[in-house]
Amino acid sequence: MKFAVVGYGRMGKKVELVLRQREEVVWSIIDPDQGYPFVPDHLDGADAAICFTTPESGYEVTRSVLERGVDAVVATTKFYLLEDNTLNDPMLKELEELAFQNDCRMVYAPNFAIGMIKFQKIIELVTGYLDGLYDPAIMEWHHIKKQDVSGTAKKLAQIIIDRSFDKKSINVGETERQRRPEEITIGSARAGRIPGTHQVIFDSLVDSIELVHRVRDPNIFAHGAVDAAYLLQDYHSGLYSLNDIS
Repeated sequence: MKFAVVGYGRMGKKVELVLRQREEVVWSIIDPDQGYPFVPDHLDGADAAICFTTPESGYEVTRSVLERGVDAVVATTKFYLLEDNTLNDPMLKELEELAFQNDCRMVYAPNFAIGMIKFQKIIELVTGYLDGLYDPAIMEWHHIKKQDVSGTAKKLAQIIIDRSFDKKSINVGETERQRRPEEITIGSARAGRIPGTHQVIFDSLVDSIELVHRVRDPNIFAHGAVDAAYLLQDYHSGLYSLNDIS
């Protein structure tokens, strides 16, 4: 396959490294801030674009990729979320229509590590067993260069909400007040080079259950994004979450 790397920051460079290690074709690199101008023609001929961009440019970048009929692997988070951290369904519907019109596919996820996909399925299952008996919360740790609250943590919180009778909303870092009963709190910490750790806590009066996913090698995200591009080849035009194709 021929790949466009869209976004040439920390993760974009890892994607390029993984592609070259796997002897894939790096068709183009696009990142205006890094000296690689975003010229739509640079996408022509590519089979897939792997997008690790900023949230601010995520929407326009994804539109541009799909308009050229190129499969989009969207690892950028936040831009397709509303202020309450739920999915922006009208935006995703618009992107899905673009994929249909241009005979291509889009897959999106806050985290392309295969272990995290399995971890999410575990949290979904455990929530079904513990809902109403235990009170959940989420903690996430990352390196000091991460600029936003983990999209993966928000996804984990949404999984719990979808399986819970009484949890309705996400409290992101607002801890200088009493937490409302219907909220799930996400706490965040930044230090050094931590590549990514997510802990889901289920607490009761008599005990606590803690489940942790810890990344050892951040290249796992790049490998997962490349693998997702291959998985997309087996699907019809349209829009998919990583859970849909994993």
